[in-house]
Amino acid sequence: MNKTDRKLIFFDIDGTLVSHAGKSHIPEPTVQAVRELAKSGHVPAIATGRNLALTRKTAAFFDIDLIVCCNGAYVTRLAEGGDIYKAWLGDDFTRLFRASASMISEQAYALDAEHVYNDWKKSSLDAFIADQAGEGCKKKLAALERAHLAYVFSAPPREWMERDDVDAIETPGYTEFRPRGGSKWGGIARAAADCGFAPEDIVTVGDGLNDLEMVKNASIGIAVGGADESLKAVADLVADDIDEGGILSVFRSLGMA
Repeated sequence: MNKTDRKLIFFDIDGTLVSHAGKSHIPEPTVQAVRELAKSGHVPAIATGRNLALTRKTAAFFDIDLIVCCNGAYVTRLAEGGDIYKAWLGDDFTRLFRASASMISEQAYALDAEHVYNDWKKSSLDAFIADQAGEGCKKKLAALERAHLAYVFSAPPREWMERDDVDAIETPGYTEFRPRGGSKWGGIARAAADCGFAPEDIVTVGDGLNDLEMVKNASIGIAVGGADESLKAVADLVADDIDEGGILSVFRSLGMA
């Protein structure tokens, strides 16, 4: 393959690489697609809202080195090169978030690269966290010092939404707080530059609202079959459902796998 034909391909995890239809699983055609892309000389990578601790297991399964996690706030290479970029929520906001833990303890969590901070008494996510990263990934909100992302599953105080040190992203069901100006696409652009790939060599695949910028701005942006309709509207291509081999089919149609 000519070097100029190589593409850097960023996959979201949940709903894209990993199907949550029934028991969570990775569809076999998706495994085949990633292997064929790598064999053809392309570079599969990950762009996820998960933190690094919750991403390592999936990255290892696919033998992926380059990771954009925490929705672009943390970018790293596992095998070589180390950390490429880190962005943190403002210290003032983090102190405010931590101080409010007693009022929102069952409705909030925060992420740094290695930990999930929450005071949930019991949650269906506990088993997921333990499976993906181990029990040591969980910490109490009182232990939070710095965070890449924070989430609130109830209406946050109005003053939180008007701060100039964070971006408040409202979605149905929760509000996400990111470092000002952060996004998956911003992390992808930094990762690509570090690896020597031009913007026109970036391909992205996703399914959720946090994938909007990366799918819209990539040279080829792909929404999978079960994607949010807003994402499909900005995508260059819409694949079939991932459990029906959509990822493998779309890359074969592009002549990449």
